[in-house]
Amino acid sequence: MKLIYLGTILDPTKEHELFPKNPESFIVEIQYTEESFYPQKNQIFNNCTEVHYLWSLNYMGGPSIAFESDIQQTGFIRLIKDIEEVKINTSEHIPK
Repeated sequence: MKLIYLGTILDPTKEHELFPKNPESFIVEIQYTEESFYPQKNQIFNNCTEVHYLWSLNYMGGPSIAFESDIQQTGFIRLIKDIEEVKINTSEHIPK
């Protein structure tokens, strides 16, 4: 899985707990693998206030990543094996 934070590829062997500084939320683009459990292959999560990579090493049988929104009072967890790529940007860092 490729984890891209503000244009920088992060080390997938290490835990990352990411919080926005300014503005107050992330825009997260998730691209799922062809073999993933999820029927959609791409997902955009706006107003994300935390991304926690390797949130658990054994969530439902494997390592996971958590996405949270304090703004929307929601969040979700995905198995890393189901994800091909996650891009995390703030509005001013979205590539044109």
